[in-house]
Amino acid sequence: MIGKCMKTKIVERKRLELPDNPKFLSPPIVTKPLYQCAIAVTVISYVLDADLEIEVDGVTVAGVNGGSPWPEGVTVPIPKALIVGQKVRARQKTGLALSDWSATVIVKDHTKDYPAGPPRPEINPAPVFECGVRTGVSNLLTGGNVWVTADLVEVGRVNGCSEHQGVNVSPAYGLGQKVRAWFELCKDPSPPSSEYVTGNPPNPLPAPSVDPIFESGTVLTIKNIVNGAKVTVSRNGVNQGTWPCWGFSIALKGLKPFVTGDKFTAIQSMCLGSPDSPPGDGIVQPCSSLPAPGIDPVQAGDNRITLNQFVPDAIIKVYLNGALVGASGGPIVILTKKVALGDTLIVVQDLNKCKGRLALEVKVLCVDPPVASNPSNLNLFPVGFSEYEKGGIKGSVYYPAEDDGKEQPFNKRLALLGRVPIVFMAHGNHAPQDPSYLGYDYFQTDLAKMGIIAVSVDCNALNGAFGGVQNIEDRADLIIDNIAFFQGLDADPASVFFGRINFNLVGIMGHSRGGDAAVTVPSVINLAGVNIKSVLALAPTNFRYWAGLSTITPKGYAFMTILPAGDGDVRDNNGAQFYDRAIPDLFKSQLYVHFTNHNFFNRQWLKDDSLNTPPQPAVVTRSDHERILTAYGCALFRATLLGQSITGYLEGTQLPAGVLTQHIYRSYERSKVLTVDNHEDGNTININSLGQPTSQLNGMSADEFPFDKVGGAFNGSFYGLSIGMVARPGRPGRVFRSELKEVADLSKSEIWIRAAEVTDGASVAAGSTGFELGLEDSNGVQVWVDSDDIGGLPRPYARNPGMIKTMLNTLRFKVPCFKAREFKRDSIRAILIRCNRNDERAIAFDDLQIIN
Repeated sequence: MIGKCMKTKIVERKRLELPDNPKFLSPPIVTKPLYQCAIAVTVISYVLDADLEIEVDGVTVAGVNGGSPWPEGVTVPIPKALIVGQKVRARQKTGLALSDWSATVIVKDHTKDYPAGPPRPEINPAPVFECGVRTGVSNLLTGGNVWVTADLVEVGRVNGCSEHQGVNVSPAYGLGQKVRAWFELCKDPSPPSSEYVTGNPPNPLPAPSVDPIFESGTVLTIKNIVNGAKVTVSRNGVNQGTWPCWGFSIALKGLKPFVTGDKFTAIQSMCLGSPDSPPGDGIVQPCSSLPAPGIDPVQAGDNRITLNQFVPDAIIKVYLNGALVGASGGPIVILTKKVALGDTLIVVQDLNKCKGRLALEVKVLCVDPPVASNPSNLNLFPVGFSEYEKGGIKGSVYYPAEDDGKEQPFNKRLALLGRVPIVFMAHGNHAPQDPSYLGYDYFQTDLAKMGIIAVSVDCNALNGAFGGVQNIEDRADLIIDNIAFFQGLDADPASVFFGRINFNLVGIMGHSRGGDAAVTVPSVINLAGVNIKSVLALAPTNFRYWAGLSTITPKGYAFMTILPAGDGDVRDNNGAQFYDRAIPDLFKSQLYVHFTNHNFFNRQWLKDDSLNTPPQPAVVTRSDHERILTAYGCALFRATLLGQSITGYLEGTQLPAGVLTQHIYRSYERSKVLTVDNHEDGNTININSLGQPTSQLNGMSADEFPFDKVGGAFNGSFYGLSIGMVARPGRPGRVFRSELKEVADLSKSEIWIRAAEVTDGASVAAGSTGFELGLEDSNGVQVWVDSDDIGGLPRPYARNPGMIKTMLNTLRFKVPCFKAREFKRDSIRAILIRCNRNDERAIAFDDLQIIN
């Protein structure tokens, strides 16, 4: 993963004259969380064959040789089960060096995080095959017990497991067996995993692949492995052994050091009597071929790096401005100090007798968010589903259940904790013969498995006609009728939902006309006991705007809109109007997503609608569209309906794994923050929203304009519904100054501003542009940070001429990045914008805010 603006290059190591210190080691990492009753601890990020010492409450309880840190470290048994409140840490030792202790992990009670029982285990990878001898199981709590059954008979177990545990299977699976994984911690069982029926293994088996291997290495990584296969490896024709594998890849450790030119050959096999795979080969490369490692984005304030490309048994060394600050194995290296904007990081990798020739050089940015987990990955419960239909009310519902399948009982343990939230989804206009309401089953499933009932309303009775505003109001009424229908089910003792639904925690998701209706529902609903907490408008229309009526102002709930930049249906991206008018209750969020279309978020809508308005860039796959909706939609509903602290994904302080985040541009606003200027209060360009004066210096020419397709707009490329500022083109060095009401301590704050490169609507200028944001202290000292150092100013999306838009994006400037001698971050009197590019263009600004 490379950040949108990550500044890196590969350089020759010898010219850097880097110091070395063989007695320096970074601490390893004890993975968290750790829970009471765990009988093992997992340690990662240590050097090959380091001796690891595990300490609990100041007492050493285990020591072990770690072997290879890749791919998942080592899970170390401990003599006594952990107890709530205990403090666990680890350190590593080699023949020359002893590290500091790792960060302490405090043992928790799993019932606080998972009151309905431990998370549901996942067979990973899946599916499983006849003759398989090893199965991977993930979504586990470290130190618990996991086992696998075939036709309900236990065939493999590991007590004291890791988060992703391989389980050897004996006897091997037969054809047609029903395989599940099970887990327990503190005698508290999780639900079983999804059931998989063993099938025939691939025929022919694919050839394995061997990752690049280098002189003096000792770890061999083999990929393209079928789940449950046995992998046999030879070296220069001499058999090295056979290993069971759970699929995809296997790392073989403890081999004799590799010699340049050695040939490793791997084959895989499944059933006796069936042909083995073709061989996969790898030749040991000389030390001179060892590449530089690769890392994930790093930003000011970080005290670690995360590697995404490295040799498994290499020691990774990290230098900060020429000084050694980190040395350990991957995938994470802890640093002795935090990095700052403008620092230079050098990252190298060495094997036992091989010093890497190349180094990765990284310039540290102020903002370059890390990749974290994925909000849609919270898997707690089996998922039941059913269809419903009564008196014009029709749809599908997915819910947390006792087991997977149609019309399963509601999950008993979750029900004991009280009523659960519910989300209603509404599709848009499409061919009435297509069951559009079935198109969001993937999103409904993800919500149900985390404990949210997810309903998709059949709106086909309202499809096939233009309809205008009345059609949107009818759709809103239909959503409300479905809410009322589920109120009836909640009151019906014969219903699976009897007494199960919390109508004080309701979410709405609508797509296209359904998004327009979703925004309408909160303004017209009159059902007792219903409280709408959040609304997601996916590529919504805005028929009221088109009809010349006032746009609804989303208020009283958290609002999100997702706008496909390549939308060939709602090509005006009307959700931007709803975002601009929304009054944040907790927050409001907008995602403008390049290379996406209107239809691919619904599995029943098959046409690539971006082709309706050529020329357009090719869009990403349907599965990539779905991952965008599930990741950010689940973040919205987990935050607003489950009360979980997960809004960082919406703010952009962390990125969801497995999502094409490089194509996503966010606008985001919290409630109850200090707005310096949003240009909405009629004060003119000369007075900001604090009632304080602004000034234009060094030839700056800026004014306020409607960001809307109306008379008086700067040009026709604005598709929102707000008023903002445009700095006209001119010479570099032009400054706009906005004074604060009083001198403020911003040392722990961020400055947020929405900004965009202004396009003419017909073309995209060559090359990027940007600006600088400045702070002025009470002594008049000014310090600047460039927009390129916080992610960069997004480029306009190059779609068909006449539809290229100026779409604003929220940029986050961390105040600690503003540094200079005698500059006082605790005494700020003004915020400044400086247009400093030689290739000058107009730039649009809005919503200048101070975030504490």
